[in-house]
Amino acid sequence: MTVKKCIIPIAGRGTRFLPITKVVSKEMLPIINYPTILLQVQECLRSGIEEIIFVVGKHNYDLVNNLFTKNNELDSFLDDKKRLLLNDLNEVIDKIKFSYVFQDENIRGTAGALYAAKDLINKDEYFAVMYGDDLFSKDTLALKQLIEANKQYNCNILGVGKVPNELVSNYGIIKYKKDNIVEAIIEKPDINEAPSNDAIKGRFIIHSSFFDKVLSSEKHENNEYFLPEILLSLEKEIRSVEINGEYFDIGSHLGYLKANIMYAMDSSIKDELKEFLKSIGD
Repeated sequence: MTVKKCIIPIAGRGTRFLPITKVVSKEMLPIINYPTILLQVQECLRSGIEEIIFVVGKHNYDLVNNLFTKNNELDSFLDDKKRLLLNDLNEVIDKIKFSYVFQDENIRGTAGALYAAKDLINKDEYFAVMYGDDLFSKDTLALKQLIEANKQYNCNILGVGKVPNELVSNYGIIKYKKDNIVEAIIEKPDINEAPSNDAIKGRFIIHSSFFDKVLSSEKHENNEYFLPEILLSLEKEIRSVEINGEYFDIGSHLGYLKANIMYAMDSSIKDELKEFLKSIGD
């Protein structure tokens, strides 16, 4: 069965972007004039996803829910030209079902965030996962690439991308059994200990048997359950898919700025932006 549901965990506080994230949750930070979460939801829609489950906190539930709920008062206020600016947003509102769950503070880590959505995933079903801090170039349907691989192999799928040696210590790095079959996921290894340059890039397809393994797995510091450990304990094998498209870590200041520049290069302001970038030089 084709993957139709995606869990997006966005309960984090985004402390690296303080002070702005005191009043605006990090998934609402704009790429030009689009909240980053809207760009990710558009990727979901164009990849065939029909339901998105947000794992939220009390600090951002209202913001996200308001974004993905039609505002008739605003629509009536706007003239026809300005109303067109809401077309992309209204498309996802019309075509995707949105659900919201709160993470249990006693079951932490990414695995704990996913576990909060267990009651919305059917038995013997694959579901997608998308990290809120990971964005790809505009026309890259990263999730669709993983869904197609899941159809072919009927197994868990990790989205990966190659990173230079100096950056492997920032990521979960893949060790392979053979070809693209995953043997282990090494968290932030030293370059001398890295088994490859393939880093996890925030997109997954996971079998629902995952939820049966969470609470029986090892609990680490701060009551965190580690997603890689649980994935590797599943019966179905894990394969990797190298995502075709430029990746941005928008949880970092530099990655966020790069994403804004690259998306702007595909917009009506690209020529003016190019001239500005030339003017400031090195």
